[in-house]
Amino acid sequence: MRIAPPRPPGTKTAAAVAVTVTLWASAFVGIRAAGASFGAGPLALGRLLVGCLVLGTLVLLRREPFPERAELPLIGVCGVLWFALYNVACARVRRGGDLPGRRRDQSHSRAER
Repeated sequence: MRIAPPRPPGTKTAAAVAVTVTLWASAFVGIRAAGASFGAGPLALGRLLVGCLVLGTLVLLRREPFPERAELPLIGVCGVLWFALYNVACARVRRGGDLPGRRRDQSHSRAER
C-alpha cells in the first residue's frame, strides 16, 4: 500500500487558520470590555449563543445529518462539562475575578506584586 506524501496547506486552510486565530484572540478583548457590565454567567451564555448561531447556520447550509438519539446524552454531557464550565471560568478570569478555591495572592505573578 502506498501512502501519498502530505500536501502543503492551501489558501483555504491558511485563511481558515487566520480567521480562527483572529476571532479567538479578539474574544478576550471583548470579554474584558464586556466584563464591566456583565457577570461571568451572562458572558458565557452570550459566547455560547453566538457559537450556536454560527455553527447552526453552517450545519443548515451544509445540510449535515442530525445526531442519532443515542448520541444526544453524550453531546449534552460534553456541552455541560466542557463548554459551560470552560466559558464561565474563562469569563470570570478575564473579568479579573478568581476561580473558586484560588486565593487572591496566587492569581498574580511575583513581578506584579
